[in-house]
Amino acid sequence: MVNKLIVPTVMFLLASCNSETPKEEIVKEISEIQFLEDQLKSPMMGWASWNNYRVNISEEIIKSQADAMVRLNLQDAGYRYINIDDGYFGGRDAEGNILAHTERFPGGMKALSAYIHEKNLYAGIYTDAGINTCASYWDHDTIGSGMGLYGHDEQDLTRLLNDWDYDFLKVDWCGGEWLGLDEEIRYTEIGEKIREINPKVKYNVCRWQFPGKWVTQVADSWRISGDISNKFESILKIIDLNAGLWKYASYGHYNDMDMLQVGRGMSYEEDKTHFSMWCMMQSPLLLGNDLTSISDETLEIITNKDLIALNQSSFVYQARRLVDQGDLEVWAKPLISTMSGKVAVALLNRSESPQELTFALSSVGLDAKAGYSLKNLWTKESFPTDAQVEITREVPGHGVVVLEITGKSLPFNVFQFKDEK
Repeated sequence: MVNKLIVPTVMFLLASCNSETPKEEIVKEISEIQFLEDQLKSPMMGWASWNNYRVNISEEIIKSQADAMVRLNLQDAGYRYINIDDGYFGGRDAEGNILAHTERFPGGMKALSAYIHEKNLYAGIYTDAGINTCASYWDHDTIGSGMGLYGHDEQDLTRLLNDWDYDFLKVDWCGGEWLGLDEEIRYTEIGEKIREINPKVKYNVCRWQFPGKWVTQVADSWRISGDISNKFESILKIIDLNAGLWKYASYGHYNDMDMLQVGRGMSYEEDKTHFSMWCMMQSPLLLGNDLTSISDETLEIITNKDLIALNQSSFVYQARRLVDQGDLEVWAKPLISTMSGKVAVALLNRSESPQELTFALSSVGLDAKAGYSLKNLWTKESFPTDAQVEITREVPGHGVVVLEITGKSLPFNVFQFKDEK
């Protein structure tokens, strides 16, 4: 949710300025505030504990990841959240208040969020819409039994978001499903309670599939798939599940393709494809690897600022699959506007072998005859103005080529129609 201080602050600056205030200082102040608003409403970037640790988390692990994020200067690339998933629970006290696990988190959850905030980072935390958490069953972490929100909405949300001071909340659905709850009703009432208690908190609905159009009015982001794995087949499956959901993404509201598996066992090309498509489709970017032992190769991938810029753009248009040649696909998203003439194009090779992919400029909404220039967002190569009606590139097996093309839009181009491509 957007910090409600942003608009009043802008109005105050405008009202309080006088003829002696340098114009450039006022513009700079407003620009900084706009940057903050964009950051709050852009897809979340950060790190989350589940992929690498599941319930085997601790205060020491979380602090080490926050320390590593700062040491690696990942904030400069946009990563700012440290999210604690299932596994921190320690039961409830006599009044029903949630407690932290005393062995895993001896300092408590409030002190941990303060530690994260001191590093100029945001802190995220987990709960379930029902009575029990997912790990209470799937990971046999029985301490998660009775730790869900159900029956404790106001009490738990006040504790998590105000008393413990967390900035992001992931709400899982295992407990809700086991109770047979109506997901739209349940997630809507949780969202309303969050806005009442702490409206600046980001809210993620974790239903393991696209919940329905209703969720776009309820949450900041919503999972569209089951849990991701560090297999390329899982990456492709999630891409396919999200292909038709582009119309539901908007500024501040995003299809969540799950936490990143970059740096967790796939090949270099597979990791690049994974990261590229999450950026192209404007999914939240939550690192899922161990930041304390990150490789230079992985660091290079996750800090590609050209790709991250596609993800963080305030002009939200989730990439669409515009050409399907079986193993070879062309995905594209307009930049700036649907008529700007600037388009990001991802050439995806689902097969194991390198293949050449040819596509027409008209298929991505551009008028080739008017001329265009190219930039490869991975190699950083720029190419002079051309007017060829088709582009051909070799794409590595399980790989991707991402191009930024600047030219002239076709009138009534493909990006202006809400068709089902």
